[in-house]
Amino acid sequence: MDTVFLVAGVVVALGVAVFLTDRVLLAMESRGWIYWRKTKGLSSIGVDLIQEGDPGAQAIKRAMEQERVRKNVRPAEDPPFQVDLDAGAVHIRRTGHDGKES
Repeated sequence: MDTVFLVAGVVVALGVAVFLTDRVLLAMESRGWIYWRKTKGLSSIGVDLIQEGDPGAQAIKRAMEQERVRKNVRPAEDPPFQVDLDAGAVHIRRTGHDGKES
């Protein structure tokens, strides 16, 4: 009879331990620390490793990086020419060999 209560106690203790572990892992997932039950996915390291062998993914990644840089970097000066379609004229700014306007 004591053995039955001992086994039942161990089973209940294991059930409680599994339940509490699950709740702790869900709390960690809600903070974004880990993926547990509700969200499955690859880490950024895993995605990078998969994309290394795919030339199409590399081209897309490179294009996205270039677009991000293009949007964040403003040109330091105006372009060297201006086109006025109404007047039918093109204005070209002359620069010397050292890059200074002449």
